[in-house]
Amino acid sequence: MSAVSSSPIPAVLAKLGPLPPDDTSDLRIFLEAVPDPRSRRGRWYSLTAILLVCAAAAVSGARTIDELAEWGARADAGLLAALGVRRHLLRWRHAPSRSAIGRVLARLDTDALDAAVGAWLAHRHSAAAPGRRRVIAVDGKALRGSARLDQPRRHLLSAVTHGCPVTLAQAEVGSKTNETRHFQPLLAPLDLEEDVVTFDALHSVKTNVTWLAETKKAHYVAVIKPNQPTAWAQLHSLDWHAVAIQHTASNKEHGRRESHSIKTLAIADNLGGIAFPHAKLALRVHRRRKATGRKETRETVYAVTSLDAHQAKPAELASHLRGHWTVEAQHHIRDRTFAEDASTVHTGNAPRAMATLRNLAIGALKALEATNIAKTTRAIRDQPERALPILGITYKPDLNGT
Repeated sequence: MSAVSSSPIPAVLAKLGPLPPDDTSDLRIFLEAVPDPRSRRGRWYSLTAILLVCAAAAVSGARTIDELAEWGARADAGLLAALGVRRHLLRWRHAPSRSAIGRVLARLDTDALDAAVGAWLAHRHSAAAPGRRRVIAVDGKALRGSARLDQPRRHLLSAVTHGCPVTLAQAEVGSKTNETRHFQPLLAPLDLEEDVVTFDALHSVKTNVTWLAETKKAHYVAVIKPNQPTAWAQLHSLDWHAVAIQHTASNKEHGRRESHSIKTLAIADNLGGIAFPHAKLALRVHRRRKATGRKETRETVYAVTSLDAHQAKPAELASHLRGHWTVEAQHHIRDRTFAEDASTVHTGNAPRAMATLRNLAIGALKALEATNIAKTTRAIRDQPERALPILGITYKPDLNGT
């Protein structure tokens, strides 16, 4: 393989933002905290080396365990050496096989893997956006292809930053109905002081919101729906007609035109904090959607937030509500670019491990301002040495694996 310096940089890679010059976030340092599930006897590859091969393959667009192994088989000795793959007794250097990767991912401690990847991505995100208050969406996603006759589909709950979709934490919850009781364990390891957490009506539970505000010292924006009749009735009955529209926005994309307006109203006095803990502002968002060839639809959404009028303007609150669906955009990339819904991986912990690798690839590339993940991963696949700097790994091709 030719040296990096002599390889022309594809346009899609040239547009990536540079790594901060003082960034020392080498992924291998974080992965070394993941315990090895294998017996000490018979190990040829270190766990970190196997996971680094998988991570580099994921950044190159690998969608299946077969493709993870194929990336390693195509990598030259220099790349494998940089990833920590040692020589064979006959001085050969081979990447892990498909069966070796599959066995490791199936037995892996995926809680530890998610913690390691989440910590690395959080470091990258903070380096890309220093000093900004984080806004984090909590939402779940089913792994549709993981279901079998004797087992239900896997369901994951994630905490993902708005704007630049970086997955800070992920947990397996069994089914969507279990999401609520996993809300606190998911967020407990994260430092959320002064951050804003957004979530849909499923997670708008008083005990979780109280814990978030009092224990984690975080703010929230919670959507309230009619299945919470007391809070919803109080919000609906406020004198919204007396409040002027404070912010409007519209956009047109994907053959659909959308517009939305927001009104905010202080509720500390008239609701007394009874319906929802630590609520400072009530929000009323009116949305209008018109898709090509279809009738216009209208929707009114109510929400409450612990932020007061001095901490967030109406435009910012509207952005928080719209930005919650950043997590859905990340799910779209996982499904369309990485074919997650089509994946039939189902053995052990492998489905969740593969989802974590996809989160790693998307978060790492988005932190570098990649706008089209599919094109970017294809360009890296053609020049696999480009994956290593993205993972914080120094690669010197002139070593030739020696």
